[in-house]
Amino acid sequence: MGEQTFRSKIIALYLPQFYETEENNQWWGKGYSDWVAVKKSKAYFSGQTQPRIPLNHNYYDLSKSETLQWQADLAHKYGIDGFCIYHYYSNGKLMMNRPAEILLEHKDIKIEYFFSWANHDFRKQWFGQDGRLLRRQEYGEKEDWKRHFEYLLPFFRDERYMKMDNKPVFVIYDVFHIENFGPMMKYWNELAKREGFDGLFLIATRSRTNLKSEDLLELQAIDKVFVFEPMNFRTNGFQSNYIYTTSRRIKTVLIRLHNKIFKNRPRQEKYSIPKAYQAILKRRMLEDEYYGFFTEWDNTPRYQGKSVAFVGGSPELFEQYFEKVLKKSCLGGKEFIFINAWNEWGETAYLEPDTRNGYAYLEAVKKCKDRVWNER
Repeated sequence: MGEQTFRSKIIALYLPQFYETEENNQWWGKGYSDWVAVKKSKAYFSGQTQPRIPLNHNYYDLSKSETLQWQADLAHKYGIDGFCIYHYYSNGKLMMNRPAEILLEHKDIKIEYFFSWANHDFRKQWFGQDGRLLRRQEYGEKEDWKRHFEYLLPFFRDERYMKMDNKPVFVIYDVFHIENFGPMMKYWNELAKREGFDGLFLIATRSRTNLKSEDLLELQAIDKVFVFEPMNFRTNGFQSNYIYTTSRRIKTVLIRLHNKIFKNRPRQEKYSIPKAYQAILKRRMLEDEYYGFFTEWDNTPRYQGKSVAFVGGSPELFEQYFEKVLKKSCLGGKEFIFINAWNEWGETAYLEPDTRNGYAYLEAVKKCKDRVWNER
């Protein structure tokens, strides 16, 4: 194999939730963040490792600039090129915005980043709740679109905010949730050009099975598609293995039926991390798709006995497969590869150090990056 000439940037998804917010206080109780759920979590089956504990019991507060500085230093040390920070905005109403604003205020925090607009409804569905609507995601009309863009503009102007060909990178979680997506993005591109940019570099998230990248890319405003993992594996299984995929779907339906009937004796949906990694590696990617990868995934801290858990993972297995996927991403000339996640502790998807693995996942990223970069 020839010299590796293209280098995909390694981007970690970043949850800005770990501090006290008005909404979490109202919905889940005073002082709630996912740390509350993480601390209370427990194992429901043999081989499940819950709760997970941050190294040195570092249940940090994201409203403090020193926390973001620590995270940025750690990311830089272990080869993470940037954060994809979840952005919550619904028709003028912000949520979990303080960490990004702290980052903007503190230019000395050296980390590149861009936003992923998490444009979904919020429901009361954690901890066995009834699923009622808490906040509806809304978009408003043209003046509201302008107000949203004006909030984003100082971030876009930040030299640390990632750009492609003078276009700020912006990810959208659910493109088809935006009824006036075309007109809205056309207007945003016009506003961006007025501000000296060449438009926006828009990435759609392929987050569920009934989404096809081809359909997303048909939208004129979309430049690329990011394949979100492990949710694509959960819904699709092995795309080339009909028997596995069909049996997996049947089992999922039966588990959900069981949990509806026997509410006091729930069962969890369990998936294999080795099989998920294999599926990601074997997936045929479109030219305009970005790979997604993940460490582990288990939302037991939030959903307790009715959770979805991926089992069989380890830093060693992650390293084995991530190196191969990173290599394929580079050979495919893909600008980014996404890891789920930097700090999704409520879903057991994190690179940050814990008492179980120490810095092993971060060390794995660094070793993979060094080997792929130096390969001849």
